[in-house]
Amino acid sequence: MTDAHDLNAAEILVVDDDALSREMLVMMLQSADLRVASATDGLQAVELIESREANPFVAVFTDVQMPRMGGIELLAWINRHAPATATVIMTGNQERELLSASLRGGAVEFLDKPFDLRAILGASRQAREIHHRRTAQLAAARRLLDIADIHQRLSRVALAGSGGLRADLSVTTRFYAMDEAGGDLVQTIALDPDRVLLVLGDVSGHGLREAFLSSYFQGVIAGMAGRGDATGRGIAEAFNRFLLEQWNADDPLAIATSLSVCFLELDLRARRVSILNCGSPGVLLADDGRVSILASGGSPLGWFRELEPAEAVVPISAAGQIILWSDGLEAHATRLGVTPLVLAARILLAPPNSLASGFLRDADDDIVVCRAAWDTPGDTRPLAGLLVHHATFPGDSAARIDDFQSGWTRLLTVIFPDLPETDLHDITLCLREALLNAFVHGCAGDPARTAGVEILIEPTKQHLVLQVSDDGPGFDPAAPAPGTDPEHISLGLRLIRSLACEVRHSSDGRRVDMTFRLPGAPAA
Repeated sequence: MTDAHDLNAAEILVVDDDALSREMLVMMLQSADLRVASATDGLQAVELIESREANPFVAVFTDVQMPRMGGIELLAWINRHAPATATVIMTGNQERELLSASLRGGAVEFLDKPFDLRAILGASRQAREIHHRRTAQLAAARRLLDIADIHQRLSRVALAGSGGLRADLSVTTRFYAMDEAGGDLVQTIALDPDRVLLVLGDVSGHGLREAFLSSYFQGVIAGMAGRGDATGRGIAEAFNRFLLEQWNADDPLAIATSLSVCFLELDLRARRVSILNCGSPGVLLADDGRVSILASGGSPLGWFRELEPAEAVVPISAAGQIILWSDGLEAHATRLGVTPLVLAARILLAPPNSLASGFLRDADDDIVVCRAAWDTPGDTRPLAGLLVHHATFPGDSAARIDDFQSGWTRLLTVIFPDLPETDLHDITLCLREALLNAFVHGCAGDPARTAGVEILIEPTKQHLVLQVSDDGPGFDPAAPAPGTDPEHISLGLRLIRSLACEVRHSSDGRRVDMTFRLPGAPAA
């Protein structure tokens, strides 16, 4: 029978400031051949637990009312610093409120004084079982963290490859994994200063197996890039063969693993983007006043022996942006009632390590989003900012303006959860007035014409830029206003000018840009 003060051998720690109760419980536990140590209060218990960091106690039996540190405080400390250790609360106080607080705090059992040997031995058996289960869970969590670290290291190595790119090209990536390690991935490979290969993929499933496969795939990409043959089609064909002939063939009864992946080569010298999409969502391109979704569809790798991708080769202008994301983002955007672009913008605006809580907490799939933006040196057009919303409407849609305004309120609330109510009102009101002008004056209510809305966040993230345009006849903003209408298009423009920081018209009068200062931005 182990001495009560043999600290290294002890499995159970008894904590009680009452010497008689403490020694009685120690003897009762020792009678069952359990190795026991003791402490007189919570602070002494903390010292003993810290001295055994590499060999934690199986259980701590603690009284509640003690000097310096009581049992409830000790329970909270154990949960934070020795999570494998089970805690049993013991007291002569029968108050239900105290019992509830103990169990809510993570106690595994509640014992009454005076002690009953049968109850004590039952509590010790339960504590041992919980200790073993927690120890196994913590070990699994550590292994998961190791896999996550490998996954993140590979991603960081790939992203570091973009350091050789020209200064006017930036690549931003955000990950959110349901667990510590996920099957989503992004790699950025600088083929030369003017060309970059972006690879965004999503392995089916969410476990360690998928994280291993994702890491292996990133290794394949890095290896092929090192040989100079990192083309999207070459990588896709090689990995498709691996999935069909090796990975899935090893267990024919298991559900086949597949990889949805999009390969995107951005060539700024030739001003074109080439896309090979195998089952990922389409790629959003915004440049020179156009917004389009490219290369939607295709079959994931691991489905068919012959590749069936969606492909596109599209010219690009001197300044623009491309945003691509995994299907987990699309599913969560639907759940939130917003477009994928709105959710992508919200994620891209968040700090890199802040996505494990809040608006992504209820996501049921891994999420990854990537944005590549390029610019012409000295170009200050608003399109250089982050695009967060784009919509086009028939010219006879004025009757739906209330619905449009409700949608803008929703999307701005998602993107800027801390936006003051007054700012939200001003922004949506100005959008409303500008779009009504486009419907009534620009399109003249003609359904064959269109009006559009774009919302962007300028590069320093200090201002929001609203763009409203139409394909009507336009006007000359520099020309004197007709006498019948001092503001030329309507009195609504007066309201817009009074609320926005800046209002600008395009040279043909078909587009108005309205700039608003975001919260936290310095005043002009």
